[in-house]
Amino acid sequence: MNKTQKTVSRRNLIKGLGVVGLLPMTKVNQLLAATSEAPLRVLFVALQHGWGTSNRPMTVEGEDFAFPDGLDPFNSIKSQCTVVDGLMGLGEWGNNHDLSYADILTGGVPYGVTSSAFDGHMPLSVTPSIDYLLEQKSGLPAYRFSAGYRSWGVQYHPLSFDHNSTILPFYTTAISAYDSLFKNLTDAELSGESVQSQEAEMLSKVFQFVRAPAQRQLDSVPLAEKDKLERYLLAVEHLESKNETAAGYSGSERLSAMPVKGQSRLEDLDHYLDMMKVAFANGLTTTGVVGIGDIHSITDFHHTHAHAVTDTWWDTRREFSQSIVNFANALDQITDFDGSSLLDNTLIVMTGEVGDGKHNLINKGHLMVGGGNHLNVGRVIKPERLGKTEARALLREDANGALQPQLRWSTTASSRTNADLFRDIGNLAGLNLSEFGLPSQNRGDVL
Repeated sequence: MNKTQKTVSRRNLIKGLGVVGLLPMTKVNQLLAATSEAPLRVLFVALQHGWGTSNRPMTVEGEDFAFPDGLDPFNSIKSQCTVVDGLMGLGEWGNNHDLSYADILTGGVPYGVTSSAFDGHMPLSVTPSIDYLLEQKSGLPAYRFSAGYRSWGVQYHPLSFDHNSTILPFYTTAISAYDSLFKNLTDAELSGESVQSQEAEMLSKVFQFVRAPAQRQLDSVPLAEKDKLERYLLAVEHLESKNETAAGYSGSERLSAMPVKGQSRLEDLDHYLDMMKVAFANGLTTTGVVGIGDIHSITDFHHTHAHAVTDTWWDTRREFSQSIVNFANALDQITDFDGSSLLDNTLIVMTGEVGDGKHNLINKGHLMVGGGNHLNVGRVIKPERLGKTEARALLREDANGALQPQLRWSTTASSRTNADLFRDIGNLAGLNLSEFGLPSQNRGDVL
């Protein structure tokens, strides 16, 4: 039985129980609401110095593709991946890292603004971040973490903003996140007991009620009648199996390990991802943000390796890629309440303040994993590249709202922007956005 048939049969059974008086209509309505489609959870993973596809491009042959050396862990799950090969960011040079942090998830940093009251290097977005909008829609708090995501002026860079350009809080250590989000949860709260678990309990009682009279008579009826009763019980068992409520969302997941004070940022990262897995599985949140900085102990990593995009830089991309692959595989082992894997209802979006160590901001690659119930996966999307003349005509609002040329030098650029991608992702997750970020940054569909 496919997912649609299973949902329909469960809905019909619940309605029938209400008609014959075995369920009150208030409970019928509650259980029917629980059979709706699972939400799309979204985790944004911003990696300092980017993921590098603008420097080592994807290999694409027909409908097949492969990740380059350094991102090769993703090849093991490429059927679950969606690659957007080149999007337009701010388009400015200067200290791209500081200029871009506030723009990554917002598309809302005005042209020419280079500082703010928050920091002399970093401007603030004038529009809200996509995670904030998703948080507002779901009514559940977004989980926001930083594993040393920073640049010159600020020890920990914020990524999320509300409608008033207010920086939204985030955790900078796994132990502080654990103490705040998980440590004081009761078993009932962590289990996320919901109408799904109530449905399972109610249906179990109903099937026991239907089965009991036949079971009581099974040993006392004539042989000819016993055969009929046994076939009746088999039919009830078959019907019960078709209407089982899937595990996972009702709260079967727990943290793999507890973080400790003073652990490394690499260890923090693994704990952050574990926290997101548990939070998604148990219905604690539908939205998360993880920032990853230069958290390896490598001398002058920023200038010597990142800017030169050395093999050492690529080795760190490989390590972070493997962490995401492990996270995706863990989600794939959890059954969501609609019967799909949790990965099918979770989209992991990998981005960064620049596309690679060479500060690419005009063709930034974005990697995505999961979300197969909500978009077509296993493909590379390559937006049109604009020529020099078209690229020089691109505009962006300045602090006064006046449109200014977005590129300072004559070059080619992607025809789509970060804002385009996040608008599409927001709409996949249930928002109804006609535009996102600055109006000028909405140039067309990506997904």
